[in-house]
Amino acid sequence: MAVARHTDHRLQDTAAEKVRIACTNVTYEPKIEGCVDCEERAPIRAVILSPNLGTPLILQPGQTKCSIFIAAEAIARRYFGAKPAKDDGIKNCVGEAICEAPYGPVFVDRHLRLYPLQSGKQIKKEPKDAMLFRDGKAASKAMGAVRVWNVGKFAGGLIANRLGEPVAILRSATVAQYSTGVALTDIYEIEIDLSKLPDSPDLGKMCTFAWMVPVPKAYAVRPEVKGVEAWEYQDQVILDFLDAERKDPNRRHYPTLFEFDLSEPPSPTALPAHKTDARHRLMAWHPVIRSNAAALRVGHLSDVHVNVRQNTLAKSPAYLLEQPGGQPAPGTPAEPPASRLCNSFIGLYQLVKAFADGDEATKADVLVITGDLLDFNRNLDPNAIPPNSIGAQWRAFNVLNNIQNPGLYKRGLDDMLVYSLVRHAYQQWNLPVFLTTGNHEAYQVPYGISPRENAWVMAMGALEATNSLKGPHGKRQIEPGILATAAGTVSAYNDFDRASDWDEAKANDGIAADHNLTIYEACLAYGPTYGQALTSQNFDRKQCDWFFSLFTPLSDWRHVYGRQCLLGLDWGEGEEYMNLSGAVPMRADKQSYGILPRSTRAISDHQHYLLDWTRYLARERYQAQLLLFSHFTFVNYDNKVAFSDRNRQFVPAYGKGKPVLAGENNGGWNFNNMGTCERKLDWFFQNCVNQTRKAGVSVHFSGHSHRAGIYTTTISGNTVTIESAFDPGLQPAHPANTSEAGKTKFIVSSCGGPIGVQNLNHELGGWTLTPPSGTLYDPSAKIPFRQVAYAKGSAQPRLAVALDYMQVSKVERVLHWEHAKGNTFFMVVGPKTHRLGCIASVRLWGFGRTPDQPGGATWIPFDTTLKFRHLSRGSAYESPAAAPQSGIYEMALPAGRQPEIAALQDPLLANTTRWFCEVKLQAPKGLPADHFKLDPWFFPVDFTTRKTGIGRVPMLRRRLGEQGEVPDWDWLSETLSKSRYPSKDDATRVDNQ
Repeated sequence: MAVARHTDHRLQDTAAEKVRIACTNVTYEPKIEGCVDCEERAPIRAVILSPNLGTPLILQPGQTKCSIFIAAEAIARRYFGAKPAKDDGIKNCVGEAICEAPYGPVFVDRHLRLYPLQSGKQIKKEPKDAMLFRDGKAASKAMGAVRVWNVGKFAGGLIANRLGEPVAILRSATVAQYSTGVALTDIYEIEIDLSKLPDSPDLGKMCTFAWMVPVPKAYAVRPEVKGVEAWEYQDQVILDFLDAERKDPNRRHYPTLFEFDLSEPPSPTALPAHKTDARHRLMAWHPVIRSNAAALRVGHLSDVHVNVRQNTLAKSPAYLLEQPGGQPAPGTPAEPPASRLCNSFIGLYQLVKAFADGDEATKADVLVITGDLLDFNRNLDPNAIPPNSIGAQWRAFNVLNNIQNPGLYKRGLDDMLVYSLVRHAYQQWNLPVFLTTGNHEAYQVPYGISPRENAWVMAMGALEATNSLKGPHGKRQIEPGILATAAGTVSAYNDFDRASDWDEAKANDGIAADHNLTIYEACLAYGPTYGQALTSQNFDRKQCDWFFSLFTPLSDWRHVYGRQCLLGLDWGEGEEYMNLSGAVPMRADKQSYGILPRSTRAISDHQHYLLDWTRYLARERYQAQLLLFSHFTFVNYDNKVAFSDRNRQFVPAYGKGKPVLAGENNGGWNFNNMGTCERKLDWFFQNCVNQTRKAGVSVHFSGHSHRAGIYTTTISGNTVTIESAFDPGLQPAHPANTSEAGKTKFIVSSCGGPIGVQNLNHELGGWTLTPPSGTLYDPSAKIPFRQVAYAKGSAQPRLAVALDYMQVSKVERVLHWEHAKGNTFFMVVGPKTHRLGCIASVRLWGFGRTPDQPGGATWIPFDTTLKFRHLSRGSAYESPAAAPQSGIYEMALPAGRQPEIAALQDPLLANTTRWFCEVKLQAPKGLPADHFKLDPWFFPVDFTTRKTGIGRVPMLRRRLGEQGEVPDWDWLSETLSKSRYPSKDDATRVDNQ
């Protein structure tokens, strides 16, 4: 027996030797012109499809074998020896034969490498015949440790493994993108026994695979590749892509193609410095690590919305109550309101650090981020805007005028920050990070800080709907179309200065709140073009090319770890947000128009197939939990719906056209599943949710709504009823915070960068602001779901912003006044606000000059005294017979200061006098005492007198219309300083382009 075994081993080595010699020295093997590698044989060019930066490989304890997937050029089929399988052989999910490639290990030995990720990929040319297994030309060790299969064509759609099972999905556009240089034709699965690798790096720390080839001479002279002699062909594809992006006048990619240095926490006003060595250029990475966890603790983030425009906004030196000369009025905050802006990237950085390097309460074994990594693809470069220049900032924020300015608006900055952070998480914290897309990955251009549905925007949308606008974003040309001949529409669009007009209707009213600013504060920093929106069709799926080039080629992915099966779903090819059909009575859609966008193409046929197979395998092969991840939701309340509301239902539909009875609490889409998808919902709920006898989804993780929630449901017939809904941060001990067999948990994480929102019991009408946060899932814990939040500094929600939004969005009149007598008003506190008990005191500020005042005009404070009088009945959510809710206070101004007030109320000074109300706040009842930051709330008011039958009486109210929401631009320029505050016309002007 021993002799027989020896003979078999010798024969195997001899065969391998022959294969190696034959396949590396044949004369028909083509050369690559200009290649640094001057050997006769040419490399096999391939890209690694999995693992990648956004789809890593996590090995279980003791696991030695793993699979990677590559897409290779056509010649690989011949060299690998892949031959058509027998007719009765295994086929993949699209019917293509799967065949083993017996000589593939030889070329894996030649090209594949495994490096410690900390030190990075080798950049120097290796010695001739250097091999992965250090086995020379014979490749004998590789032949015994590696197996290769051709598993299908490199085409858009499903990717199968060697067993014919679907494991991932590729977009057709990604295939075309990766084949622009060399046509990649086939996908191969490579199984490798890592235990047989000599000098293997420590897989307990993050490592990276690489398919290495020589650098062609044409690229070796590039500054980004200085000193690099070997790289991945995938790096060449990425560099070609970024080059094309830099040259494209409609993309204008940021020119520096190196990672940002995140060795120090990021700044709210400046971009991090770049790393400058070739090892930190933008390129491909293929992380792999061996975990020691029996079951993965899963961290989840969503809607991180990195936006470098915030760095410029935070530099604004404009004060709310500013003195002539540019200083804050004594007694008002010493820092400009922009300093209180919540920077999304800082929040994301701190949350990733908490998941990666935190204590037992926050540390995760893996992090999954489900989309909306950024706000939009092109953004304002903060380095191009000088600090302390309000005029330069306001003019730069005029997107309509500057979008084609190559020095200002560039692509890639936000992507590069996220890329750098993910790399940092791998290098410094050994944290694997999975990514899926959201709808914002496809957004092209910026919009204002408070975009409005004004006449110009409506005209632009009408022209876009008829395909009448042509050319790049900015001042576009009108071509003949259905509406192009309509004089009113054309003239409205061509009046570009009107693009910045105020309108009460907002395209997205929560943007300023995302920043932790009131609308007034955000617009003061942004300037008079706050209302601009360049397009009503911002979603362009082609914009996802950055994501699929640098993060992962896979749109949808599956990863199995022990008894956990993770499956990530792509947003898809379209979004619905206008939703004009939502108001049609006999339709499944009851969400009305102007909605949180829905995914129009999910669940696609390919996603359906992948999910169906995965849930089967999770049950039958792995006996595993199925953890599903997507940006779009399946259950998610509208902000107007409180978690305390009962009997919330919907009837899942297969497609958008299915008619159902009219009504808000039924239909396929209503206020109980905002931000969901439009296809195969009924299949999903009937086959994947709350399954006990067949395979189902254990936990679904999503985001999109910026509102944290954990939902469970019951299903009766076709109707889904929400059984429980709670916030794991504000309600951590909720009885539904458990793991239950056969009960699907729907996790909606809040935003992992901006400020989120909540509505527990109508306490702030949907404007209970929450800090940036994510969710930690520990399957072994008694309380499995825990919120991980970052609430330090400007990430702590401000009560002033929440109250201002209640007022502006007309949840209730938070404060209003009625004159009582003399110097006294009745101050009526809205029912929700009164229930919170958060009003401590009120001060009025008047700008002007009184007769006895030395010097010029200034801000003058007037303190008031508050005395509770009585309650009034009723509110928006309670009947008139309910317990009293509204609070009536007697607010008295000091009698001795009436002459000063009267002087400021002189009608002859109306153009120069301005008034503000300052409300000092205290911790609201019913929420943790430290939940909100309690800085004062400022808003503009009119404090005048009006003529009545009994003489002139004082009138106090919040300013009406535009100047109740945003600054009085002309007053700032004319009264404070034209050199500091440019005129509105100057800031909104659109030049000829």
